[in-house]
Amino acid sequence: MLIICLVKGVPAKTTQVVTVSGVLRREEMELVLNPHDVKAIEAAYYVKKTVGGKIVAMTMGPEPKLVPIMTDLVEPREESKYVPRISFEGFDERIILSDRRMAGADTWATSYTLACGIKRYLQNHFEAVDRLKEVVEKASVDESLKLAEELYEQNYLPHHIYSKLPSVKNSVFSRYARGEVGKEEVLAELEKYRMRLSKFIILTGMKTSDGETGNVGPQTAEALSQMLGVTIPSIAFTRDFEISPELDHVIAERRIGSVIQRMRTVLPCLLTIDHHYEPRTPPATTQRKARAYSYPHRLDKPFVWNADYINADPSKLGLMGSPTIVGPGYEIGKPPTQKFVGETLVFKRDVEKLEWNGKTYGPFKKGDPVNNLPKELVDSLSAQKVVDVFTLEDLVEEVFGGVRVVARAV
Repeated sequence: MLIICLVKGVPAKTTQVVTVSGVLRREEMELVLNPHDVKAIEAAYYVKKTVGGKIVAMTMGPEPKLVPIMTDLVEPREESKYVPRISFEGFDERIILSDRRMAGADTWATSYTLACGIKRYLQNHFEAVDRLKEVVEKASVDESLKLAEELYEQNYLPHHIYSKLPSVKNSVFSRYARGEVGKEEVLAELEKYRMRLSKFIILTGMKTSDGETGNVGPQTAEALSQMLGVTIPSIAFTRDFEISPELDHVIAERRIGSVIQRMRTVLPCLLTIDHHYEPRTPPATTQRKARAYSYPHRLDKPFVWNADYINADPSKLGLMGSPTIVGPGYEIGKPPTQKFVGETLVFKRDVEKLEWNGKTYGPFKKGDPVNNLPKELVDSLSAQKVVDVFTLEDLVEEVFGGVRVVARAV
């Protein structure tokens, strides 16, 4: 089974967020794994231990900043700068979607890009199986075994199809090499495997720490449904789920307010994992079969795919493909400052800029306190009555807009 886990690199500190014209400059920030993705990773590990397969992490963003995160996800470390502590053995494969054309994407453009990446990942596996079926049908046993070994080493075939493990002696191609099965049986098994590939699962975190929408998961399912021509059901707020060992269905549980819902869906599907999720313990009866349906390698290096490789439409990527319109910013005021009547020096009028000893200061608004200016400059401004002590009249003007006569004794 293909277990696709969508993860994201988020700014390590929100105080270091860098934007230019509304586009988040992730390449200029230190990124870490989105903490909400931890539950999705734990869910992916539960699925692998239950039904076998391989876990692939897919993310989008600047390659140099995401490689350290992906490196720590292949073999989790106790102390990682980029990844929190997670109870799992590591990802089998990792894919980074990285292209300057993807920058500035809103949730819909992000979902479209991820869907293109997932489609390409599935396509690579289907093409590998189809290629092997063609060789089995037309070529000799030795040629078939040679290609099967090549695809096995590339992580396209699980152990039950081809294996070098001593514990797996009855793989499809082992029996084919011994003459125990013929071409028809091998082709039938490969077709079953191809059908099994189509029953994949996508797991995502509930949201990201740098955004509260939680829309990327469901929107990715929608975009992928349109691309594949097959409905990909999505279930959000998943607090618990179980998957059928035969890949017939998934039963998910979620809470909406005070209502607990249990839903049954077919595969393929997408689950958005809630932060309350706790992974189940896979039944011991499925462990052996799960190992047979797992893949041979945990690849050391992540794949880096650009927009051309995933056949993405450039007009639907990044800022160009984002239907969200970000309006102009509004001045909501400065942080409150403490001023004392009769003590604090403030500007008595607006000042655009001040030049002093080769340095530029300002601009300043009327009422701004005089902070961090050279003493000589402050003395000069005081002599010009540009700055002076904060008075009671200044306070009344700030609070009430000035003193007005509202009544007069006759």
